[in-house]
Amino acid sequence: MGCTATKQAKSDSKPNSPLNDSSNKTNERDNLVPAFIIQETEKIESDYIFHALDPLITQRNYIKKIVSKSNNSSRIVKVFSFKILTTSERQELIRIINQMIQIKHLNLVNTLPYYYNDDHLYLVQEFCDCGNLLSQLDKFGQLQYHTMIDVFLQIMAGLQYLHNQGIVHGNIQLDSIVFTNKSLENIKLIDFGIPNTIKSICMSWKPSNSIQDISVKPPEFFKQTINSYYQTQKADIWSCGCLLYFFLTSHMPFQGRDSQAIKTAIQRGVVNFEGQEWASINTDMKQLVSKMLSSNPQLRPTATEVINNPVFLNRNRIVTKPNKQLSKHMKDFKQQSQMQNAMLNYIAENMMSDQDKKKLMDEFQKFDLNKDGLLTKEELLKVYKTMFSSEKAIQEVDTIFKKIDQNCSGRIDYQEFILATIDQKKYFNKEKLLMLFQQIDRDHSGQLNNQEVKKLLRDMQIPKDKLDNLSKQLDQNGDGQITQEEFLEIMLQLS
Repeated sequence: MGCTATKQAKSDSKPNSPLNDSSNKTNERDNLVPAFIIQETEKIESDYIFHALDPLITQRNYIKKIVSKSNNSSRIVKVFSFKILTTSERQELIRIINQMIQIKHLNLVNTLPYYYNDDHLYLVQEFCDCGNLLSQLDKFGQLQYHTMIDVFLQIMAGLQYLHNQGIVHGNIQLDSIVFTNKSLENIKLIDFGIPNTIKSICMSWKPSNSIQDISVKPPEFFKQTINSYYQTQKADIWSCGCLLYFFLTSHMPFQGRDSQAIKTAIQRGVVNFEGQEWASINTDMKQLVSKMLSSNPQLRPTATEVINNPVFLNRNRIVTKPNKQLSKHMKDFKQQSQMQNAMLNYIAENMMSDQDKKKLMDEFQKFDLNKDGLLTKEELLKVYKTMFSSEKAIQEVDTIFKKIDQNCSGRIDYQEFILATIDQKKYFNKEKLLMLFQQIDRDHSGQLNNQEVKKLLRDMQIPKDKLDNLSKQLDQNGDGQITQEEFLEIMLQLS
């Protein structure tokens, strides 16, 4: 399938524009994603059981833990009350949620299905159970310097992706960075995209004003009230500058005996590089930290400029040969129907073993030489030249990009990589599809009714305008019920 249009990444927006840093948000960004319409659904309690969330995981009262009744997997859910939103606020929130559902990046938590009833929307997201940076601070502080820098670059990679989509994180701090492995080497960002102004209205959110929270706030935050403060991309850069300083020195750049003293130090904006810990840190790193912590937002670098700063260029991963079987999967990958792609994504999210997930992540990182969570032709070429001649490597990489780069962005994102490398014989077969059927068949009747099929398609994030056609495609004899045999027949035809 060829590319009909090139999707260009957005540059960082003007620093003082509201909410998500895009003055043309309705005309520009909304064209990039399909229309999203909130539909009434079954209650979330029909699929999940609510559990108490360890306070060490988060102090945010709008984040809950849920456990699936079908496969015991843990998830996080955010609860939004639509009752008190104005029409324009509701439309803005739906637009933001629409964006979040589209986001698939190695360093950003995935947004999964939603539930909507009684004017409450429940947004389900993946749960990372290895703790956050705040709860793992003692262990993280014992890691080697280069591992901490790798974690910082992963934070910036997730941030760069958000900013290129016109989205502000807005809450970069220690407990919004969660670990995906026990060695604390890989992270994802959470709690991004929803402006604090909306949270305060429909999620009973209030700023904690704790020292941990205040320490990463930019000086412009304290010049406005919470209701007038606009979260910006350059505010995110300031917060990340604080984290980089913290990783290098084990303390925040602006300190004081209490919250008010810290606010005063931040507003004064004088960064201290005189400590003994800075003696062994090179000048380029100091200059980068200084720029990120500039009191003038316009002087702060973009996320892309931070990642590409010369101080990190020599930290590229060592080029190693990729797994031959996964490389073959990429080369042999064929563009499939929307239904199969959605099904493969669903299976990868819900049924792939942790061991296989780690294998694919490790392989992706072999190619991701600059650690930005995206694969370019240049990165693939460097790896493939360890296996083939220069001419052969170019041919191989050109073939892979034509097949895998589905959104024509000039880069392969993690979701596209998963689709191309997942072992379809292992995960898209009769046994796995029967397991999936049994999960969907909640009343254990041996048949799927129309409601159960539409729930599956919604969970697979099929656009609303495709739901009816795909439901009819599955229900071949039109009796409103889909047997195991019908389900397997149509699904196995897709493979």
